[in-house]
Amino acid sequence: MSPTSIAIALTAAAVLSPGSSAITRRHILGSLVAASSSTALTSPARAIVKGETVTDTEAAAAGVVGLYIDLEGCSVCRKGVPATCTGTLIAPDLVLSARHCSDVPRELNGTLTRVVFGSDMLQANAPSRDVDRYVSTADYNIETAGNDLLLIKIRGTAPPTWRPVELPLRLLPSRAEQAEAERAGSPLYPDGIGMPDVISYGYGQQNVNGESDVNSYSAGTLKRIGLRVRTEVRPWAPGFLTTPLERGTGTCAGDSGGGAIVGIGDPQGRGVRQLLIGVQAAASKPCVDNQAIFVYPQAFSEFLMKASRDLGSPLAPGLSWREFN
Repeated sequence: MSPTSIAIALTAAAVLSPGSSAITRRHILGSLVAASSSTALTSPARAIVKGETVTDTEAAAAGVVGLYIDLEGCSVCRKGVPATCTGTLIAPDLVLSARHCSDVPRELNGTLTRVVFGSDMLQANAPSRDVDRYVSTADYNIETAGNDLLLIKIRGTAPPTWRPVELPLRLLPSRAEQAEAERAGSPLYPDGIGMPDVISYGYGQQNVNGESDVNSYSAGTLKRIGLRVRTEVRPWAPGFLTTPLERGTGTCAGDSGGGAIVGIGDPQGRGVRQLLIGVQAAASKPCVDNQAIFVYPQAFSEFLMKASRDLGSPLAPGLSWREFN
């Protein structure tokens, strides 16, 4: 897609005045995880646009958080309305989101001030934590394609009910590990995880007109959507493309930074592990039946490992393809 066909998915409406030794890839890919067994999808996912409200319980189990961006310093923005982005809790004090969720507000004299824990991030009593500091791929001079990642450290830790989502930074064999994976008969060789269905969450616009009409502004309430991966997920590729599972749905402004979550069967047969395999970076317009681009974090594993250490909360590499052999 050309740059003009992709819309950065930051809220824009505010800017106006297993057990067997013979494991197969089919066994590895578990059912989609919406957040917990009580909220797993049993019917097609509803959209972020025109979707059903996600409960606090589901948001907590899926590690979803809202990024509150103060625009009071913006001279061309609607007053009293923040910009919003979405993120995923990957450690008790770390959130992974999209780099442009800090870059774009900065250009408007806006500030990413806090992380909100709740299905309605604009609710006055929603729990929140101030942002301590954050780093992006730009801070480490990473200017390759797909470098739209932001790692946020919050002050203190998330509410105890909020569960960090596992970020697997060695899930798929790298290009240099392909021969080893083939010799080992890895179920993740040669196709990796294929092109699975994933679940994504976002606090973005629920109305396709909300990006341009202040009277249609509808961001801030968490929604869930089912997406189908349309391109291969590879550690040497910066990202992948998705489309909605259900017609008439789509991701929109404010859903930036939201995660692509998949359930994968534990190699020891201990149920399904919920994994974060993507961070939404862009989406085409209009916000219905559209395409979205997700950054694949493993492609930026060195950045994430180093940045988390520099922030004082080093990440573990998570589930490895070698565990399935």
